[in-house]
Amino acid sequence: MIEQDPGSGLHPDPLEQLLRDALRARTDSVGLSDLRPAAPPSAHARFRLPVTRPVRRTVLALLVVAAAVVGVLLVAAHREREAPVRPANVPSVSPTPEVATAVPENDAVDAVPDP
Repeated sequence: MIEQDPGSGLHPDPLEQLLRDALRARTDSVGLSDLRPAAPPSAHARFRLPVTRPVRRTVLALLVVAAAVVGVLLVAAHREREAPVRPANVPSVSPTPEVATAVPENDAVDAVPDP
């Protein structure tokens, strides 16, 4: 945020003014005695049990193996499906009717108009 010059004639936003006043009051309330000296991180700050990491890895490995076993079982069960059930009544197939070939009569073939 850019501080506005009181002589510029621009009026600050009321919300922005409230925020500026609150931040200024907060910075004025903190003194040198409130700050602690800089200290490097110590082992006490990051205390972990030495067993925690191998346990996590083992649990994660077991979960991966279990997921793989479930996947293999699902694929195996999917392949061993039984054949679909046939219909109870086998539909009968009727023979197709023979198509009679129509032979044109000799008169119809020989009847050619004379020119």
